[in-house]
Amino acid sequence: MKKLKWKTLALALLVCVQAYSQTTLDQCVRMAYENYPQIKEKGLIDACQGYDLKNASLAWVPRLNISAKATWQSDVVEMPFDMPGFEFDIPHDQYGVTADLTQQIWDGGATAAKGRQIKAGAEVKRRQLEVNMYSIRSKVQSIYLGIILLDKQIELNNVLVSNLSRNQKEVQTLVDGGMAGPSDLDQIRVNILTCEQQQAALETDRKAYLRMLGLLTGQDMTGLTLVEPEPESNLTMEIKRPELALYDAQAVQLQAQKDQLSTSLWPRLNLNLQAGYGRPGLNMLSGSFDPYFVAGVRLQWDFGALYTLRNDRSKSDSDLRKLELTRESFMLNTSMEAVQKRSQVEKDEDVLRRDEEIISLRGSIRETGERQYKEGVIAVNDYLSLLDEEFKARLSYNVHKVTYIMDLLDLRQTLGVQ
Repeated sequence: MKKLKWKTLALALLVCVQAYSQTTLDQCVRMAYENYPQIKEKGLIDACQGYDLKNASLAWVPRLNISAKATWQSDVVEMPFDMPGFEFDIPHDQYGVTADLTQQIWDGGATAAKGRQIKAGAEVKRRQLEVNMYSIRSKVQSIYLGIILLDKQIELNNVLVSNLSRNQKEVQTLVDGGMAGPSDLDQIRVNILTCEQQQAALETDRKAYLRMLGLLTGQDMTGLTLVEPEPESNLTMEIKRPELALYDAQAVQLQAQKDQLSTSLWPRLNLNLQAGYGRPGLNMLSGSFDPYFVAGVRLQWDFGALYTLRNDRSKSDSDLRKLELTRESFMLNTSMEAVQKRSQVEKDEDVLRRDEEIISLRGSIRETGERQYKEGVIAVNDYLSLLDEEFKARLSYNVHKVTYIMDLLDLRQTLGVQ
């Protein structure tokens, strides 16, 4: 019973280790996104939006302005007549300190419109960042599938070496029995050495690809097994590219700019309070220093915006129309590209079906040739040629399989389907 528990625990640990040592394409893409330096712009965009919105909201905070003056006038107020018992001696030098407090009561919706424009502008930057980051996936896919292809070639090369080693033992038996010559062994040995050369080159290429993938993901990929992707081939051909979200955000931004134009037509209403101390105060006939204050409401209405409003609105409409045309052009070009790539995927599927049939036939031919060689019907060169043809057929299938996956992922990338 204890032995069974230990075996179960060991099996569970083995499964966990194998799962940990594996990675998928989606995991690599996610790590590449998180590792890419430009992704840090997202936090900066959010921070800048917060600063801009806070600054815009400060329009409702009371404004305090303090000023002071000291002047000398060439002329002052004088009475045109003399009054017995009264003397008007207004000095030519005047002094004053004032504090002005202004509170905005109504701005015609300008602050709210500015807030909407700030949010729309930040959203455009976020969507543009997503568009810029979208190309990372294709970079990861290219390197990832390159490693998958190398793994398949290495595996196939190992199978070929294993077959050749088995044949070498069988030929050695034939040589010992006088049914084959030593040159047959030499020819098989040459093929084994050639495979070992190819194996070393493939291993070197794989290490280089892993280093490139490690640079993109920011992770050490050494020792990890890459899981072959199995993308869904039944696609609706609906375009879901991040550029479409960018166009939508740009349209919202242009509309926000257009709405902000309307706020310039409305008046501004402010509450004003002024307190001061100087000579003279509000009484211009007084020659002494006096405190004073003034409170009231001020209405400001600038009609200058009417001069350019029509042209500004027409320009906004033109910008929106240009954006619509850009979107339509993008959709057309992307649709044409998707149709072309879909056709390539269908070609790949047809090639793979024929490859499977070719491999089956090549395997059957090689088995027949192996029996014929053992019976002395054909020479070892003829048999090795048949073995090489089967190897090439399997290699061709592996290349076409990875090409199919790459073309299918490329189609999904074009459509924006993840």
